[in-house]
Amino acid sequence: MKKVIKIAASTAVAASAFVAAAPANQADAAVNVNQLATDAQNAGTVLKWAISVEGSADFVTRPYDQFNAAKKAVAAAEAAAKKLSTSEKLSLDAKLVDAKLQIKRAAAYIDAITSSEKIKDLTSKLDAAIASGDIEKVEAAYHTATAEYRKQAKLLDRVYGQTTRDEIRNAVKPAIEKSVASVKNEVTVNMLVKAAAKDVAAGKIADAHAKIAEAQAIIDANNLKWEADLQKSVNDSKTDLPAIPGNISVETAAFHGETNQTYAVVASVKTTSGAAYNGVVEVSFDKAGYKFVKVNGTTVDTSDVTTADVVNGQLVMTVTNSTTDVPVAGGKIKIATKSANGSTIDTQNTGTLNFYKKVDSAVLNVNDNSGKVKYVDVANNYFVNENLEKIVLSATGNVYQDTNNAVISLDAFKAKLTKGDIVTGTYYKSIGSTLQLALDYQEGSKFELKQEVVEDTAYRVEGNTVTLSGTGEAGKRVAIYKTENADVVANGTAALTVVTVGSNGLWSTTLSVPTKTTFAAYQIPSVNDLAPAYSFELGEEITVVNGKFEAEAAFNGGYATDDSLTGDVFLFTSTKDTKELKISSNAQVTLVDGDTTRATYVNGVNGTKIEKVDGTGFKITFGTPSTITGGKLEGALTVSNVSGIENAYGLKANVKGFVSGY
Repeated sequence: MKKVIKIAASTAVAASAFVAAAPANQADAAVNVNQLATDAQNAGTVLKWAISVEGSADFVTRPYDQFNAAKKAVAAAEAAAKKLSTSEKLSLDAKLVDAKLQIKRAAAYIDAITSSEKIKDLTSKLDAAIASGDIEKVEAAYHTATAEYRKQAKLLDRVYGQTTRDEIRNAVKPAIEKSVASVKNEVTVNMLVKAAAKDVAAGKIADAHAKIAEAQAIIDANNLKWEADLQKSVNDSKTDLPAIPGNISVETAAFHGETNQTYAVVASVKTTSGAAYNGVVEVSFDKAGYKFVKVNGTTVDTSDVTTADVVNGQLVMTVTNSTTDVPVAGGKIKIATKSANGSTIDTQNTGTLNFYKKVDSAVLNVNDNSGKVKYVDVANNYFVNENLEKIVLSATGNVYQDTNNAVISLDAFKAKLTKGDIVTGTYYKSIGSTLQLALDYQEGSKFELKQEVVEDTAYRVEGNTVTLSGTGEAGKRVAIYKTENADVVANGTAALTVVTVGSNGLWSTTLSVPTKTTFAAYQIPSVNDLAPAYSFELGEEITVVNGKFEAEAAFNGGYATDDSLTGDVFLFTSTKDTKELKISSNAQVTLVDGDTTRATYVNGVNGTKIEKVDGTGFKITFGTPSTITGGKLEGALTVSNVSGIENAYGLKANVKGFVSGY
């Protein structure tokens, strides 16, 4: 019994000794963790000064040693803390807060330095592309730079401390933003031209026109790098652009008839939704010498502008020459659908209408204008001279000669006849005529301008240059001349410039127009020939004159003096440009008041409408602004920018005066 009691007592003593030892081991662990926490705090402080403008940060060097040391110290303290109680762990976490914060800030600092190096590389590559002058390389580098910069710039903005953040950003951000801004417009124009070509291929003709108009507006409003090349690209696109399909379908082939005959022109008119149109149309001739006999069955017998009601989309106009036996050629009928308030919805022109006077006199001495060929109808055996006389050719009883006096058949004679040829001889109405091809004119390249000359005698440009373009035989050269007598003498009748026709059969060149100037173009027949001296037989002529498309604002209706433009209508009048205006579906104007509040109104958006007013200019019914900055518009307003409103020559509207009285 005594033995058992001794063993139990020994066990109790041993257990007591074990329990008493535990507090001493825990205390040692706490002391160790506290030291590790202090080490982490110290490492965090070192790291803090390594990324601070007040410390050793140079915004170039990445403080990897300090960063890794702090991370290692924090990790060691946290690993040791696993042995502590919950309350002790919370105490430790509080001690590590600042060190962890410095690690997070250092990570952002290091990432920002890495990003700044990437941005420097992007800037260098973009600048190299700009220096190359290759717009395609510039565009590729531009897209890479802007896309990557958007991602990298976010990392720059995460750096702690305004001063530190600015030091890193300012070392790289201004440079890339300057390079990007320097070619933004150039890249946009290049992209728009290529996008327009894709639209044409996809049948989106209206979209293609809108893109080319936007590209031209950018060129007009800015001084661009490589402007001549970009303008040529836009001009080539304009030349290749098909006309926008309208809602008026009419025969556009030329009509060739005789004086005193009548010709019926048939048009099909639809609404914008494609349904048969029922409403008012206005028809007019674009030159004198014609008259309407009937319009939709109603006798009108007039050369004046005429209105008619279209029923079920059908319009029939019977026309002829206005003066008996007096020929006329080259004119067209303009058809315009009208809205209820009289504004033009859509327009379309017919083909040219030609009424020639058939030669019925016994004899005609053919020479000068009476022998210069204007038009040839091989199938119907006749040609028309510059006097608009129709000379019918008979296969029997007449003699036809080539330029070398050799007698040839009628078929061979007709085959050689082209516009500009000179025929001489004596023409008899019945038989006995002797006609010779005295000059076999080789037609040169002609100017191909987007617009015809309207409302004036000259093609108009806004600045002091004009880009002329045309067609020709690929690889051949085209000589451009000034035709004024003084210029011809001064230049010794030499060509101003010679350009080569491209593989696509197109050519273009930009020329100075300091004053009103008439140009002519001639395609040189052989690649080895020199440009000939100018003569009046060379090519077609076009006169170019300087002059902006100017319009002036005038209040035209609405609720005046309520300090709101909404619902008000302003008329913008022009003295030179009152016809053939082009207003795009996204045309817009920007108004600015005296305290620089700026508002932009877009056609078809928020109730704004911009419409043509034939004979006057255009009008704007103001809705609410698409964008506005700076508060509310007040007082007299200046039109600071106009886009999408052009005259017949593609010139952008320049608005004078103020929008006031609203």
